[in-house]
Amino acid sequence: MRELLQNKIVRFLLLAAGLYVLWLLVYFLLIKEYTNWDYLLNANIVELSNELMTAIGFETYIDTESDHVVLMMHEGLNTGVWVGDECNGFKLFSIFSIFIIAYPGKWKTKLWFIPMGIIFVHIANIIRVCCLAYISNYHPTYLDFNHLYTFTIFVYGIIFLLWLWYARKNKSEAES
Repeated sequence: MRELLQNKIVRFLLLAAGLYVLWLLVYFLLIKEYTNWDYLLNANIVELSNELMTAIGFETYIDTESDHVVLMMHEGLNTGVWVGDECNGFKLFSIFSIFIIAYPGKWKTKLWFIPMGIIFVHIANIIRVCCLAYISNYHPTYLDFNHLYTFTIFVYGIIFLLWLWYARKNKSEAES
């Protein structure tokens, strides 16, 4: 058992799994239960997506519905993109942060890299919502596929590339 725990990959996986379980407990027992964090993040993503779509020449507007926020376009089918708690990126921020925390390295580096990475993931999610709004409006038959596969791979790919970048920059610390 001791030999197994000395394996760096096993230590990384166990630490990441433990942090993820801890995060799930904090999220469901405290954050989700006692805050409106998810709704505020939903609204932020839609507002920033709305601004980006407007900046590139599309007329969009925001519609709020119970626990969702919807980005809609003025022309076309107007089905819109609903951003709910599962799509706001908060869990992605957490997964990214857990990977960085679990990987060996100096805390000074982690403390700037985690917020920078979260910003990248947030921007990727905004781009995702804009693209999905466009697809929803002009090519709705492709919406489900792109939502489930294309943009899931896109966002998780960015998280993986950021983690890989961090791991390569901190390779010497991980080997010691």
